Amino acid sequence: MRVLSFIEVHNAGMPVRIVFAPSVPGSGMVDKKKFCERNLDWIRKLLTYEPRGSGSSYGVLVTSPASGEAQYGALFFDSSGWHDMCGHASMGLVCYLARSGAIDFPDGVAEVSLDTAAGLVRLFVDRGGSVRLVNVPSYVLGSTEVSSPRFGRVPVHLAYGGNLYGVVDLDELGVDWNPSSLLDLVELSKEIWREVGEKARSASPHELYGFRFSKVVTRRPPKYYGILIFGSPERPLLDRSPSGTGSSAHLAYLHHINAVKVRESVEFVSAVNTVFTGRIVGTVTVGGRDAVIPEISTAARGCYLTSYSTVVLEPDDPLGEGFPPLPI
Repeated sequence: MRVLSFIEVHNAGMPVRIVFAPSVPGSGMVDKKKFCERNLDWIRKLLTYEPRGSGSSYGVLVTSPASGEAQYGALFFDSSGWHDMCGHASMGLVCYLARSGAIDFPDGVAEVSLDTAAGLVRLFVDRGGSVRLVNVPSYVLGSTEVSSPRFGRVPVHLAYGGNLYGVVDLDELGVDWNPSSLLDLVELSKEIWREVGEKARSASPHELYGFRFSKVVTRRPPKYYGILIFGSPERPLLDRSPSGTGSSAHLAYLHHINAVKVRESVEFVSAVNTVFTGRIVGTVTVGGRDAVIPEISTAARGCYLTSYSTVVLEPDDPLGEGFPPLPI
C-alpha cells in the first residue's frame, strides 16, 4: 500500500498540493526534475490523476536547494508532466511556510528564495499573507499567425515567463471577453496548439506550455481580463488564478509593444475574477534578447490553507495510480 500526505492551499482560486521531499538528488534543479520524472512520477499521478485528483490539481515538490542563494528547491507538476516554474504554486508554498512558522519576519516582511528549473526566484511575504514574486527574466521570442476553422486568422505572440506561452490578444482575434467564451477558447487552443508548438521549437528550447487569451478592459489603470490554458493539447487545463508565469510572459509582451512601462502596475483578472498585480521592476538582456524582470503580487491575502490530506493506493486497486483527468 502506498500512502502519501500533502498540504493543500489555493492561490487566487487555483489549488496547490505541497509535498516535502528534501532528499531528491541532483546537482541542479534540472537534474532533480529529471530524477523525479524517472523515479517519482507516481507522486505526480497520485495527486493530479483521477480519481484522487482532477483537472485543476496542481502540485509542488519541495526539495533541498541546489544553490547557496535559495532556502528551498521547488519542482512543479500537473497531470501533463513536470514543469520548470509555476508562479501561483511558488506563492502558495511561501504563504504556507509563513503561516506554519517555518520562516521569520525580522522586519515585518520575509524574503524566501526558491531554486527552480527555470532559475532563482525571490518571494516576499508579510504577516498578513500578501506575497510578491520576483520572477525569472521574461521576454518575447516573436510573433506568428495560424488559422482556425472557426476563428480564421489567429495572431499569436510567443513569450517566456518561466514557461513558454502563446499570448493571444482577443481584440486582434475579434472576440469579446465574457465567461461564455471559455469553452470556445479552450477549443481554439486545441486547434492551434501543435502548429504553434512546432513554430515555437524553432525559436526556443522551451516547449509550448499553453496560451494566454486576454483583453484590456480599462487602460487607466491597465486591467486585463482573460484566461490561461496550459498542459497539453490532448488535455488542456484552465488556470483558476491569473497565473504567475503567464502574467510574467504577458508583461513581457505588453512591454515589448510599449503598452506597459517599467514600474507601471497592471491588473490581471482571471476567469473566476481573482486578481494578480503585475509590475516590471527592471530590464536585462538574456541571450541577446531584451527581457524584463516581472513582479507578480497577490491581492492582499491571496493564499488560503484548504486541507491537510493523505491519499492511499491499495495494491489491488485496478485503476492503479489513476488516469489523466477526463476532458469533460
